[in-house]
Amino acid sequence: MISFDQLIADRRSIRKYKAIIPSEDQVMQMIACAAMAPSPSNSQPVRFIRILSGTVKTALQESLEDGYHKLLGSIQGEKNTKRLRNRIHVYKRYSDFIFTAPVLMAIGVIDDYSGFSKILNQAGILEKDFRALIDLDISVGLALKGLILKAETLGMGTCIVSAPLVFIENMEAILGLTGISIRCLLTLGYPDEIPSHMERKNVKEIYQVIS
Repeated sequence: MISFDQLIADRRSIRKYKAIIPSEDQVMQMIACAAMAPSPSNSQPVRFIRILSGTVKTALQESLEDGYHKLLGSIQGEKNTKRLRNRIHVYKRYSDFIFTAPVLMAIGVIDDYSGFSKILNQAGILEKDFRALIDLDISVGLALKGLILKAETLGMGTCIVSAPLVFIENMEAILGLTGISIRCLLTLGYPDEIPSHMERKNVKEIYQVIS
């Protein structure tokens, strides 16, 4: 059995998949692992929306294309136009694969989340609920970690993508969601590629002790 450390080291972001659809049971196993993640006051604010509808995927793709062209049009006359245009092209290109992935999910958080800073804000003690978005994003990250590692144990790969949300302006409306704000998208399936390892910072670069 592969060690946990090796599981972490071998994980890659996968953008090319085999034409095999993971079973619903496998997807549920991954969601169950995501659901075990810690969250502030056990609020469990993260939601997973699997997108199966071809009509919805088409609407998302059309919105992405519209947003892409709007962004290109908005940089006319700006400094570093060529560099910005190239950057937009790259992120668009790295977004297109999501529509052919075996599984596409939108990951969101509930809008009525009430954390500690919101309680203090509503009580008039704090002027602003400055922690809410941070807490929610941390919760999303923790939940996704459990999901993607469970996917690895099942022989699958995943890719967390947020660039499409820059292009798609009306994600929640297209998905028909109320009370949920989408934070990112997730693709998963059986890998049809083995991406090379991308260097990570060593422990000494990211760890310090204050004594």
